[in-house]
Amino acid sequence: MTEIQKMTALRLSWDAVSRYFEALLSALLGRAIVCNSRSMDDSYWSVAASSGTFTNLEIIKLAQFVNGDDEMLIEALPSDSDTSRSLGMELCRALLKYALKLDWTTEFVSDDSLYILGHFPENVQLPAIDRNILYVDSKVIDCSKLIPMNTFVEKLFEACGTFTDLTDLCEEYQAEYGTPLYWMYPFTDGRYNGCYFVLVREGIMVISYDEIDGINHESFEKESARLCDAAEMRCFLNDWKQRSEEMTETLSHLLCFLERKEALHGV
Repeated sequence: MTEIQKMTALRLSWDAVSRYFEALLSALLGRAIVCNSRSMDDSYWSVAASSGTFTNLEIIKLAQFVNGDDEMLIEALPSDSDTSRSLGMELCRALLKYALKLDWTTEFVSDDSLYILGHFPENVQLPAIDRNILYVDSKVIDCSKLIPMNTFVEKLFEACGTFTDLTDLCEEYQAEYGTPLYWMYPFTDGRYNGCYFVLVREGIMVISYDEIDGINHESFEKESARLCDAAEMRCFLNDWKQRSEEMTETLSHLLCFLERKEALHGV
């Protein structure tokens, strides 16, 4: 007797599939990615970058993220190039399952949609396209689960508002994610000696310091705490690149000087 199973079908337009991939791939690869998802035939679908390509290292990184096997990599990696415009279907399927937090057994492909069939929860709802996901320090962070900025600042200054207090406050993040979710930016902006970037629920908080001591290290200025936007982060990045290039050039000259000096004296 043929076994009859009741299954649920969900229809995903290719535009919706593209939006899910844009959010997830941008977070995982750390750069803005615009995607185009479509059917290749009645049994195969894929995702391609609308502009630019994926490097082989990026494809391997994505496959490792979903614990892909050798067969997935063989399908996804181009045989004659270091880059690819598209991702293989098995890799795409695994990434989409992660994005939707669902598993399924069967797919049907049409010109305008992807249909997924499985034993889904009753009244299943697809997640909203998540803009709160950040891939940093080799970890996937859901910022919606973090402490709100105002609460974070209040807790930080309930103590003494020092680096020691910051590490204590982020101890749970270190245990859960393997990273404390803060990063030091050691350059002055003309007003403060430096700052830290801290992940909070709303995004990325900047909090500056002036004084440093040998016990609690940096002492933060409460009034400096603010949310960083893309324009300000771009300034931080450009400044970091400029300073790094200048220091690299300086160190190269110093190294050259020492090498000549040692060669002259036979050291």
